[in-house]
Amino acid sequence: MAVPQKKRFGDILVEGGLITATQLQQALDYGRDEGLKLGISLQRLGFVNEIDIARTLSRQLRIPFVDLAKIVIDPELSRIIPEMVARKHKVVAIGRKEDQLLVAFVDPLNLFSTDEVGRHIKDRLVICIALEDLILNAIDSVYSQIEKVAGKGKEGDGGESEAVLAVNEILLQAVKDGASDIHIEPDLIKIRVRVRVDGILHAIREYPLELHPNIVSRIKIMANLDIGERRKPQDGRFEITVAGSSLDIRTSILPLNRGEKVVMRLLDKSKIRINLHELGFGEEQQRVFTEHLMSPHEIILVTGPTGSGKTTTLYGALNQINDVGRNIVTVEDPVEYELIGINQVQINPRAELTFVTALRSILRQDPDVVMIGEIRDVDTAEIAMQAALTGHLVLSTLHTNDAVGAIARLIDMGIAPFLIASSVRLVVAQRLVRLLCSQCRKQFVPPEEVQRELGLEYVADRFFYRATGCPHCDNSGYRGRIAIYEIMPVSDSIASMIMERASSRTLFRQAQNEGLVSLREAGLQKVEAGITSLEELLRVTMADRV
Repeated sequence: MAVPQKKRFGDILVEGGLITATQLQQALDYGRDEGLKLGISLQRLGFVNEIDIARTLSRQLRIPFVDLAKIVIDPELSRIIPEMVARKHKVVAIGRKEDQLLVAFVDPLNLFSTDEVGRHIKDRLVICIALEDLILNAIDSVYSQIEKVAGKGKEGDGGESEAVLAVNEILLQAVKDGASDIHIEPDLIKIRVRVRVDGILHAIREYPLELHPNIVSRIKIMANLDIGERRKPQDGRFEITVAGSSLDIRTSILPLNRGEKVVMRLLDKSKIRINLHELGFGEEQQRVFTEHLMSPHEIILVTGPTGSGKTTTLYGALNQINDVGRNIVTVEDPVEYELIGINQVQINPRAELTFVTALRSILRQDPDVVMIGEIRDVDTAEIAMQAALTGHLVLSTLHTNDAVGAIARLIDMGIAPFLIASSVRLVVAQRLVRLLCSQCRKQFVPPEEVQRELGLEYVADRFFYRATGCPHCDNSGYRGRIAIYEIMPVSDSIASMIMERASSRTLFRQAQNEGLVSLREAGLQKVEAGITSLEELLRVTMADRV
């Protein structure tokens, strides 16, 4: 158990510079006369406020200060501590990691409190400090939640407390399910809540339709949006801790004919994968990709639809080449994850900070590597290519179906073919496929016609795996996702064909002759290895160009 240092409360405040020794003595005398605790005396005399005390204790005792207003607490976790103990000592459990239970205390110096709480939990107690009012509110919410869910909340609260509870429930369920997005939609008679897990939407909850305005208002307040505006789309973001996970949540509000729809994208900063092999690259694919990452000047493009994992791949690439000898700068919309040692720029059109204006400034900052979140227009594309031609490694993304499609997209934008051929040296296309649950996947032999349609030589005892479903995977048959990649180096031959404005089909054939493994082929390798299913492969990939 992490126990605070055995120091007197007043001495800690003096050592922390919050009060002077004279003020301490005055407060002690005042408290003795009035029968008050030291902390109350200090506040009544105007020497300190509650948050100053909490932050000073946090700093001096080296225990974390937690703002409970920015945390969604899992009531199932918090009820590990009996309600009587929680109220007696003014504590609430707020998170768990491995075998550690994080508990917020009003008074972390009270050893009787820490000892009694410790006796009621099996995990190692990790102490933090929080404000009393917020702890008491959290206790009320945690231990009365069962009654509230059953419709026994206090009358006259105007639905606000139910809305707060509903939003907390939704966020908790989304985190437990490993969701990437939350959709809150008004229906004709109810509110429907869906979450996207492993790329597929699932309905998880329903709420009375009359609660919808309050739920939307609650989310708008959290995202610092205008609660009075209901006719225009709004976008915002907020950070919150949910069941021990620190999340950056992007919020989009869209007016519908039945009310406003809310979509929240959940970004868990602790879960970004940085190992390229773990992302799904084949051995040869990773070798080629890494080789190009070491180039001092060229453009590497990563393509695919929204939600295909392009940004994660780029972040993995940046982490691989990130070192003190390189000046790496990104320009993004939005900055999805904060990377240590990398300079990241968030575009802000209202402040006239666009991809173009940011890039022009970045190139005056002596960069070695520039990452552009997305090439959206000809101006951005031309600056990126000029940067590559003048000695910079440039990484960026495009929305195209396959690798050769990126070339056609750039030409459609109005980029001169010679500029593309001179600067773009590698194009990567990708998709995300769901991983078969290792606990319940079942073998089957694909029919002969299916094998031949996939371009395989028929083998009578060829085994694939299919999804079935079990408690381990919530009966979905899948658990997690992995990327499949199509890697196309732009060789001299392909560059010459780009200059001649060859068709995408012609470019694809040449790339295949040079060893390109298509998305369909890369996915099929994972199907044959039992990593994903044939259904998943067909869902996310198209037949190869012929």
